[in-house]
Amino acid sequence: MVINFCPECGQKAEESFKFCPACGFKLPKEEVVSDPQTFPESAAPKVTETSLTQSPTTRKTSARKCSYGESAVNVAITPEKLNVMEPAASPLSVHGRKRRRLENTPTTRKSARNTSVVESALIVERTPENKEKQHLASSPASLHGSKSKNSPRVRGVKSVKIEPLPENEILTDTQSVKWRLAKFLLAWNTGILYKAYKTPSTAEEQHYIAKLDAKDGRIFTEQNFFQRAAKKTVVDKWKKSHSCSLLGIPDCVGFGVHKSHRFLVFSALGQNLQSIIDEEDGKLPEKAVFHIACRIINALEYIHENEYVHGDITAENIFVNQNETSEVYLAGYYFAFRYCPGGEHVTYREGSRSLHEGTAEFISVDIHKGAAPSRRSDLESLGYCMLKWLCGSLPWSELTNANTIMEQKKRFKTNLAEFLEQSFRQGKVPEGLRRYFEYVMNLDYEEKPDYVVVRKTLSCALTKIGIFPDDPVHI
Repeated sequence: MVINFCPECGQKAEESFKFCPACGFKLPKEEVVSDPQTFPESAAPKVTETSLTQSPTTRKTSARKCSYGESAVNVAITPEKLNVMEPAASPLSVHGRKRRRLENTPTTRKSARNTSVVESALIVERTPENKEKQHLASSPASLHGSKSKNSPRVRGVKSVKIEPLPENEILTDTQSVKWRLAKFLLAWNTGILYKAYKTPSTAEEQHYIAKLDAKDGRIFTEQNFFQRAAKKTVVDKWKKSHSCSLLGIPDCVGFGVHKSHRFLVFSALGQNLQSIIDEEDGKLPEKAVFHIACRIINALEYIHENEYVHGDITAENIFVNQNETSEVYLAGYYFAFRYCPGGEHVTYREGSRSLHEGTAEFISVDIHKGAAPSRRSDLESLGYCMLKWLCGSLPWSELTNANTIMEQKKRFKTNLAEFLEQSFRQGKVPEGLRRYFEYVMNLDYEEKPDYVVVRKTLSCALTKIGIFPDDPVHI
């Protein structure tokens, strides 16, 4: 009997198996049995028929960036042209399962400034009508949906066409609540967005955002996160116990399966932060950066206490309520990972997951190396985000190779002063940011961050300029 190895967990699996009996990962059609003397079971290399993954020692990757503004094409919004993302694996493969990566072809290795986004991404002409659609789509569903000129490429997914549903289609969620898709908004590489209403409804005053993707796609990971860790009752209880009036966890009000689609329904959260940054010529004032970061730290503390990490913190996953700018939300849980199932922290193991998974410009060094993200990964990513919001770019923003980006980050972690000086050039480095990085870069992999210390570091930077953390965000 021929024995293969699961490319996710490294456990043995019979050739006839379709799913790994240990972790549930959907096994590829063909596997190369590795020499156990050369590679231990936990790191067995694999070659699949689709060539979606390579062994950590031979994998060559590039950090592609989505340049939505520069690569826009004038196309009509038709079902034939709506391409979004294919499932990375079966629903069994969430919470720490290995994500598939884009095939490393010459096309996908092109620099973001000289090529359009991956073929599956729909770029809509900037007409007044489409600008309105973009505004309406400010919700957690629009992960990586902003037309940012500096939107980095998200790794770990493969494209597939899924057909949009017609407007006025009725979706029924798992609680038998019916939702009407009132208006098509956008289609991006992580889902199709609709403005939706609960039905029947006598007055359509409150609208929601419905996010649709392939039934067995990465959206299942996001749904699982909200089911396990972000129910409204649990969030409200945490806010009360921690005396936290502002907690930016999106409110998922419904989910279900409709035909070949899986859908999530969210309360509208406001404007995507990346779109705000684009309007501000790529930068934010110091007071806005620290203010937003304080809100995100609250959300991360909640997520981490509920055994999850976010795994892909970017401006495109952050939303600011236009009506009440005290409300800042952290959305986009496609890369959410359960780092501490049952209270036991996962073990650090390089190459246990796909290398460079997520947005290469902001992910932590651990994720670059293929280790599972931990709490320090989220804080490290937030630090890179703050730095870019202040400076407009990072020292590696123009690089297109993920390995080179990783080496840059590793080097700067050992020389923080050089890192910050290069980022700010001749400008003054904010003391709050310097102290933040000094703390985060010295965290151990399994160490629990002191969120009080982190919040105090950021709030002190705010109070020095006369702003209190609970004040409305000034952008």
